[in-house]
Amino acid sequence: MSSYSSATRAAPATRQSNPTRFTIIILFAVALVSLLFAEQIAAGWIALGDRINISRRDFNLTEIIAIIGTVLWGLFALWTAFSLARHRDQSIRDYFENNTPMPPALTFATVSIGLIGAICLLIAAQVLTGWVPLGARTNILRSDLNFVEWATIILGIIWGGLCLRTALGFSRRESPAWSWGQWALFIMIVAGLIIFMSGVFDLPTLAPARSGLSISDNLSGVLLILMPGLLLILSALAAYRILATEYGAPAPQKAISGDLVQRARARDIAGKRSPAGQAIRNRLAKSPGAGAIIGFVAIFTLFSIATDLFLEPTSLASALSNNVTRGLVAIGTTMLMISGEFDLSVGSLLGVGGLMFMGLVTGVFPPGIPPVHPVFAAIITIAFVCFLGFVNGFLLVKTQIPSFIVTLSTLLMYRGIPLVFIAGGRTLRYVDYFNEPPYTDISRVLIIIVVAVLLIGLGLISRTILIDRIRQFRETLSSYATNDNDFRTLGLIFNFIVLAINAFIVATIVILLVGSLLDQLNQLAQGSAYLTISFFDLMNGRIGSLPIIGDVPQNINLRMGVFWWFIAVIIFQFVLNQTRYGNATFAVGGNAGAARAQGINVNRVKITNYILLAFLVAIASIFDASRLQSIDALRGQGLELEVIAATVIGGALLSGGYGSMIGALLGVFIFGMMQTGLVLIGIDARLFDAIIGLIILVAVIINNWSRRIKS
Repeated sequence: MSSYSSATRAAPATRQSNPTRFTIIILFAVALVSLLFAEQIAAGWIALGDRINISRRDFNLTEIIAIIGTVLWGLFALWTAFSLARHRDQSIRDYFENNTPMPPALTFATVSIGLIGAICLLIAAQVLTGWVPLGARTNILRSDLNFVEWATIILGIIWGGLCLRTALGFSRRESPAWSWGQWALFIMIVAGLIIFMSGVFDLPTLAPARSGLSISDNLSGVLLILMPGLLLILSALAAYRILATEYGAPAPQKAISGDLVQRARARDIAGKRSPAGQAIRNRLAKSPGAGAIIGFVAIFTLFSIATDLFLEPTSLASALSNNVTRGLVAIGTTMLMISGEFDLSVGSLLGVGGLMFMGLVTGVFPPGIPPVHPVFAAIITIAFVCFLGFVNGFLLVKTQIPSFIVTLSTLLMYRGIPLVFIAGGRTLRYVDYFNEPPYTDISRVLIIIVVAVLLIGLGLISRTILIDRIRQFRETLSSYATNDNDFRTLGLIFNFIVLAINAFIVATIVILLVGSLLDQLNQLAQGSAYLTISFFDLMNGRIGSLPIIGDVPQNINLRMGVFWWFIAVIIFQFVLNQTRYGNATFAVGGNAGAARAQGINVNRVKITNYILLAFLVAIASIFDASRLQSIDALRGQGLELEVIAATVIGGALLSGGYGSMIGALLGVFIFGMMQTGLVLIGIDARLFDAIIGLIILVAVIINNWSRRIKS
């Protein structure tokens, strides 16, 4: 090769770099697990396949294939580890660019990807032929296939074909396969983790509570449950590190100063990660909600594996419906935190708003005022709470006192209002004053017009948002496909997840609106010109019981508040990312002095964000009161910390200038999933605060790490 290659070979071969040593250790672990699995099958401790009328000393076809396959794979991993330890002068880049022989490590990665593809196609064939049933098969013929089976077949064929095509690309020296292979292996690591965790949650079934046995008494069962997932994780991880780390001497570089050349050579010889690993970290740095996205996927996957009940529509709907109040407040809190401030008084504002609304409706508060129609009560409540938000912002900009002190003071001041007027800790309930909720007659024509306007407005806003997300995804995909040496898998995954979340929110609202529009048109055609509906149901009642929405199952606890919450997320996502005011908010939070120099009225932006937050708190208080039809003196206590925690999980900085609405949505949804998931898997609910604290810490660490990389 050149003098560069000579210098590389002259380097000490006795010391392996840390990345190389770690990969060798993983390969030895793969060999150990494979050979142990084969030994357990051969010794008769692990039984596979159909063993009816077969003695233990005999083996069926499944066991013979498993023994031969695991032994060969273990020996192959050992050979790769020894080859990687002895041959450091063979470079993957040289294989693709200089037509050198395929390194043994690359051979291991190629075979791994090929086996993954073959297994995926085999699983698809087994499901298609009926040997592997999936999903609910009640009253379904074997010749028919349910949705889960069709999805498995389609995904198995697609993914299996992509893996085999990638392995073929390695053999043909197609350098884009280098990146595609890393993508495939990264996904398989995640799949292995899912399989392994599924096995962990199945361990209690090996030792029933009344049997008096422990899990250790059924070691063969433990190995059978855990080893497949562990073997997949280790094998995919070893192959991934082989592809994501450039071992040996890379291609010669351009001539630069001697000192820099020596440094570059030292880094490359030491086995420093190629741009593949750096690209992952760069993609993390570009996502404000990196911690929220990772946390959301991890927690959703964990609870999905732990219990089948978590994926039930009722469970997911409850996780959303129970957090409408928190979600609305989180939107305003995110806007405020991006501008560099925060508000500790939101819990007290929620209590004041609930008292104002329910007091006006019942005629209890303010004293001496007769009951007010709920619509007018809502307007007065919003105006009053917005005024209190203005007071927060005004005190902040005029006194220049930190927002922590200002809002801590107003928290105590505003909390005193419900404590005084709801004396004795009693609850102000609507049913104590009226037998029926406030019904009103609404023209169906008016409903149709409002729904049509909402659809048009949603279409205009979502068009901008979705097109922007699609453009970002296409740019990432194009860069991924054209850059041979850059791995952008995580960027693809992040962009796809964000795009999917945006599309899900829009699709959910569109489906509800279209269903409502068609239903109202049908009712109008039948001669029903007016609709009688409860104001409480319209605000936050169950969607299934509303005549304004199409047919939704009654047992699904999905409430109207979720619908309004998603609309608010779309609107404020648009405001934050597509308007001058959103740019001004980011500028004020990033550097107030620079923003002021550019002509931005910093004080006005901060006061406006306090008013916007108060507006959303007022809406949330009305939704909360409409759902419970009551208010107590301590309503909203502790909400401020929960909301700030959710926004921090979503990627917002307390120092300002960073955050997103999607991150806030995911942060709140993580709260909901934790509440629902812990109950379903039987964990003590008192651990909720501790687990949320841990999630906050991990999310902050991920976000700070990604921002350090960006800087």
